[in-house]
Amino acid sequence: MPTIRGLSHVVLYVNDLEKMVAFYKDVLGLVKYREHAGRMVFLTPDPNVEDHQLALTKGREGNAKIIAHIAWRVDTPTDVKEFYERFKAQGVPIDHCVSHAYEEMGNTVSCYFLDPEGNRLEIYALVAERDSARVNRPLDLDKSVNEIVAQASGLSAGSH
Repeated sequence: MPTIRGLSHVVLYVNDLEKMVAFYKDVLGLVKYREHAGRMVFLTPDPNVEDHQLALTKGREGNAKIIAHIAWRVDTPTDVKEFYERFKAQGVPIDHCVSHAYEEMGNTVSCYFLDPEGNRLEIYALVAERDSARVNRPLDLDKSVNEIVAQASGLSAGSH
């Protein structure tokens, strides 16, 4: 089984976005790295190391709890696919699969799934090669790893 490399980042639903951002900046010294105005703010102790460790977002969606999701990084897209296959075999509900586009880190192969109480969790791996579009893309993890990486990167299956 692939190894989880530890907690990567946490996304919290909040009621008062400005108040929460001020707290994490002023009390914990996090840096506001990027934001979607009035909707979501990404915070990190060091923007040169990580895009974000904490994201704060307004409101709630679907059956998500207070935490939007908890993410764990694995080494490769093959590892993500192995977890995805394991989840399906064990009847773990799959929420969605997507490639997130990050400026510095590259794109991801991400599988979101639910724990027994409906909390959203994510397993992801980075894909370094990518096109210049920098857009999130839906993924079909039932495809081959080469096809999954092509979906995530925006490049053809033979170009990476």
